[in-house]
Amino acid sequence: MALAARVLAALLFLLAASNLRGQEEPTSAARRARAAAASQHAAAAAAEAAEDRALLHQLADAQRALGDQVQQLKEALDGLRGEIGKCNEAQASHDQEAKAMREEVKGLYWESSTVKQQIDTLKDDISAVNSNVSNFRTFSGFFIALMILLLAVIFVMTIRR
Repeated sequence: MALAARVLAALLFLLAASNLRGQEEPTSAARRARAAAASQHAAAAAAEAAEDRALLHQLADAQRALGDQVQQLKEALDGLRGEIGKCNEAQASHDQEAKAMREEVKGLYWESSTVKQQIDTLKDDISAVNSNVSNFRTFSGFFIALMILLLAVIFVMTIRR
């Protein structure tokens, strides 16, 4: 029995040792699996971090490009504001010229209406002179007729004597 107890104890010991080894092997396999998963996770995290960095670099480049475009637009807007200012100054100058021309036209209209009034006055004066000339002609005609008559009377009186 002692031998059987020893054999039994040895078998139990072997069995216990194999259980421990079996438990260690799955634990070791689990550890290896966990390590592999962790390394895969780390690799995935590193790849994701690299993708994130690449994306951040693309975003930074895009933001710089947009900043440059915004700056160009600001410069273009400043140029347009300058052009608008020049156009406004030119428009004000044209408005002043138009105002001066209107004043000149008003002056010319006033002068032309004054000239028309003077022409009308001259027409009246010419009509008066025409009537005076006509009266003078009539008067001079009577005077000449009277002179001829007097000459005829003088002639007749001279002849009768």
